[in-house]
Amino acid sequence: MKSSVVIAFDVGGTQIKAGAVANGKVVAESVGHYDSMAELAAGPMMERFAAIFADVLDKSGTDACADGLGIAFPGPFDYEAGISRIKGLGKFDALYGLSVGKLLEEALRADGRTGGRLAPRFRIAFENDAALFGLGEAGPGGAAEGADRAVCLTIGTGLGSCFLESGRLVKRRADVPDEGWLYTVPYEDGIADDFISRRGVLRLAARYGFDGADADVRDLAALADAGNDAALRLFEHFGNRMASILLPPLLRFRPDLVVLGGQISKSAHLFAPAFRNALAQAAPQAEVAVSRDTLASTLLGVHGFMTGRADNEKM
Repeated sequence: MKSSVVIAFDVGGTQIKAGAVANGKVVAESVGHYDSMAELAAGPMMERFAAIFADVLDKSGTDACADGLGIAFPGPFDYEAGISRIKGLGKFDALYGLSVGKLLEEALRADGRTGGRLAPRFRIAFENDAALFGLGEAGPGGAAEGADRAVCLTIGTGLGSCFLESGRLVKRRADVPDEGWLYTVPYEDGIADDFISRRGVLRLAARYGFDGADADVRDLAALADAGNDAALRLFEHFGNRMASILLPPLLRFRPDLVVLGGQISKSAHLFAPAFRNALAQAAPQAEVAVSRDTLASTLLGVHGFMTGRADNEKM
């Protein structure tokens, strides 16, 4: 069988997580974390991406040419056109308005380490990180495999989301928020992103007597795991608040599964029970699952996206 290799990037403002997916499986030895250097000018940044691509491909354990590069890129971003709309955020500002895909392919073809290892039909594609995470979870062995309707959430520095029907992304339909994004759902004095995120946990911390400047989510979770009553109540509050914010859009879609991923999901055992209980009262058919490995799912989702397992439902 001819080897098939896709290189996957999960780009963040601080780190780029990258790996190779060969014949549908993540090559563990190829997975690495790299400084994003998001302050670089456009040219050096493309050279940086090309160097990471070369390193991952070299560690993939195959001499096959790369079929493609799939990139989970932060927004705002025109994913179909491959054009960055990030401006004034202190990261990737130099890419604003540029065709990142075109510039990156030029850099890869000009680089002696990679120019000769691109397959004839090599292509570069972009998508939202939460959408790719969801596609990975909907694939073989994922938490959403076989689900009729699933909503996948990534909870970290912000809230990411995607809606899936029979394993395919639903982005533009009456029962789904635009693009499948929940982060803009209004709540109290802000939006969902302010509350279902790292800063959302830290905002609650002050209510329960913790100094958010000195304790991060991991520290608060450790206290809760040690039996600290205030920390336990904090995470229960977080789970209940998640339900209050997300129930209206979830009920419109009627999912049979909600999958939790992202950095904050490592503490899901502390807040998922409250979220699950509140969800069960309004949507008893919906189960809640926690991803075993957000990064692996995202890398696998890139592969599915690049190989055509991700057609969008736009009705």
